[in-house]
Amino acid sequence: MSKPVRLGLVGAGMIGRLHLEAAQSCKRMEVAAVCDVHAGRARSAAAEFGIPHTFTDHRELFRADLVDAVLICTPNNTHMPIGLAAARAGKHVLCEKPLAMNARQARRMVGASEKAGRILMSAQSARYSAGAQFVKQQAESGRFGKIYYGKAVWFRRAGIPRGWFQDAEQSGGGPLLDLGVHAVDLMWWVMGRPEPVSAYGATFGELGRRGRGMGGWGIGYGPGKFSVEDLVAGMVRFGDGRALGLDISWAAHTEDLYWVRLFGTKAGAQLGPKLVLFEAEGETEVDVTPRLPEQNAYAAEIQHFIDCIQGNREPISPGWQSVVVMEMLDAVYRSARTGRAVSLRTR
Repeated sequence: MSKPVRLGLVGAGMIGRLHLEAAQSCKRMEVAAVCDVHAGRARSAAAEFGIPHTFTDHRELFRADLVDAVLICTPNNTHMPIGLAAARAGKHVLCEKPLAMNARQARRMVGASEKAGRILMSAQSARYSAGAQFVKQQAESGRFGKIYYGKAVWFRRAGIPRGWFQDAEQSGGGPLLDLGVHAVDLMWWVMGRPEPVSAYGATFGELGRRGRGMGGWGIGYGPGKFSVEDLVAGMVRFGDGRALGLDISWAAHTEDLYWVRLFGTKAGAQLGPKLVLFEAEGETEVDVTPRLPEQNAYAAEIQHFIDCIQGNREPISPGWQSVVVMEMLDAVYRSARTGRAVSLRTR
């Protein structure tokens, strides 16, 4: 049997702790070290989860050679430098979404991992839910026919994360990079990863700039720092004529709402808040609600990462696919800035 994979966590904040909790059920791995720029946070996580080593500098962690792989759960602007350092140190990388601040940075991370001969996997946890896995299987079986359109709606009434999320220099963007990256990635993946050729988008920051709509996630600071959007609307067209659309907010005068829908020639599907398949038997419309075993998406994601390392297999969410997703998100932002549709054919 293969030796257990020694995993190091970089970033022991809220999302890092969610991953640590999920990792407790994963096989053939051990969390050997935790690193955080705040020493107290690293020590607290180590004590809670029984992790033997703590660091405040990821470079020291890599030099210590205590881990085979690293899980990056830090602010977006640190993903690339930590990911590059990990690859140069010969570590496999599982990086929280978005993979980087933009597609250019994501390409550098992919190139570094390929040069090192190590796995770079994007933590697109939505792909690892039981519902998403089921819908992907049904799509590949032909149950939906041709999926010609995907649509995501994700509205928060008052859910702006606090802290670095609001600062464009640290986050790269607002709900499009925080939530939209999940929705776009999920739809594009289930649709079979068609080639994106153009995008259109509009962004707004009306409530966030006024200090309205703040949620409970993260560490807060006052109004005046907000430099990202709080609502985005966008569309991406693909080379074969298909498309996806999204309407996503951190804060808006509306109800909290979430769903992702896929429209096919034979049937459709909804992911969130519950899984529903929309079909027809002759002239009768039929709604199917599959009952699936519960699955912790974070645990499934980490276990898959370990399996790929030990089996030298391609991940379900490899870094190079996140480059394409980031190209789509970059194009939506460019369109929002210019007020015009943006071509991706020359990317």
